[in-house]
Amino acid sequence: MLYAEDMPLGELLAEIGRYRSGVLRCDPAVAGLRVSGAFQLGDTDRILSVLAQTLPVRVDARTRYWVTVGALSRA
Repeated sequence: MLYAEDMPLGELLAEIGRYRSGVLRCDPAVAGLRVSGAFQLGDTDRILSVLAQTLPVRVDARTRYWVTVGALSRA
């Protein structure tokens, strides 16, 4: 379990990255977003999905092993 209280997104993703295989990157444009919550580290894909649903970010997965969290595109 990972507990975050007002943690920068970039820092949270660095911690999550320790618990998954491959590369997990954070776009500097969203790295400063603040996050609070409790996250089950047994399912990091679920954490990324929840972050995409609750923050103004998108999760781009080229493969399961190459994931980038970035800003939402403006249309």
